[in-house]
Formats: sequence, C-alpha cells, structure tokens
Amino acid sequence: MTNQATLEKAVVMILNALDLKGDGVADTPRRFADYLMEFRQPFKPEEILGEGFVVKDGFHNMVIQTRIPFRMACEHHLLPALGKAAIGYVPSERVVGLSKLTRLVQAAGTERPSLQESICERIADVFEKHVKPKGVCVVIKAEHSCMACRGINSPGVMTITSSVRGIFRDVPQARTEFLDLIQHDMDRE
Repeated sequence: MTNQATLEKAVVMILNALDLKGDGVADTPRRFADYLMEFRQPFKPEEILGEGFVVKDGFHNMVIQTRIPFRMACEHHLLPALGKAAIGYVPSERVVGLSKLTRLVQAAGTERPSLQESICERIADVFEKHVKPKGVCVVIKAEHSCMACRGINSPGVMTITSSVRGIFRDVPQARTEFLDLIQHDMDRE
C-alpha cells in the first residue's frame, strides 16, 4: 500500500469515528492525504543552493532577503503554520542566487512536519555548511494554527524564532544592523 493510500485509509477511519458522512466529505481522505504529503518533500540543499558565484574583490556587505513566504506543518498536531522568514549573510568566498534563499526556506518548511525552532536551525545549519559565509542569521515569524484554532484558541499570536551564526553572533553591531534592517520590513503586511 502506498503512503497516499495508507493516509487515505486512516482518514476514512477518522471520519467514521467522528460519524461524518455525505458528499461534503467524500473527497476528504484524498485531500487530507495530499495536504500531508505536501509536508514530506525531498530536501536536497546541495541542489537548492548550487555552486553559487565566486566573490571577487572582497565583497563584505550583507545580503538580506525578507518576507520569504514560510509554511510548515506542526509535528504535534499536523496543523499548518504560516508566516514569513528573513535570511541575511555576509559572504566569504561565494554568493548564491537570490532565488536560492527563498527555495531553501520553502524546502526546509516542507521537508517534514517539525517544530519552527528546528526548521530555523536547519536553514542556518544547511546554509552555513554549503555556502560557508562569514555569518548567517535566520528569522522566522509565523502564526500556528494549533494555537489559533484549538487549545488556547488565540488567533493572531506570532511565534518568532532566530538562529544566529558567525559574525552575527560574534559581532553585536552586525546582528543589530541585520535586525534593524529587517524589523520594519517583516512587520509590513
């Protein structure tokens, strides 16, 4: 039995346990299985980040990308969290194409149901390993459905995580500059 078929069978059991029947839920097992499989995508950072471009003439400025669409499924409830991310880095030997930053965030969020904290760390780890910058900083800001729709029932609460490496950890001015540059942009709707 495929993963898709196994998931669909499980959803049928859940619908039966909830005594939900009728045309409105006829395609729910397939739809829910499709939804879950969107958060089990292969994660191949070396393909995402590629070789990049060699830095010439000692480029020492920050490269920052903000408001990167972010989505994930919480491993505790399998409910989505939606938000945005920012990545900043100071190149050492090479830079990567700008689209690579967005692809990395999106791929890390859909690799597997996880914790936002873990995804933030994973993005920084992968970027640091493959690009070898002088420093990298990742910030993720997201609203979790598990908090908005169940449990505490508090929509609009944002969870912010960060992972700080290299120059951003060791040089307070670099970290402050990064956070100042992203602060207003991340708060825009």
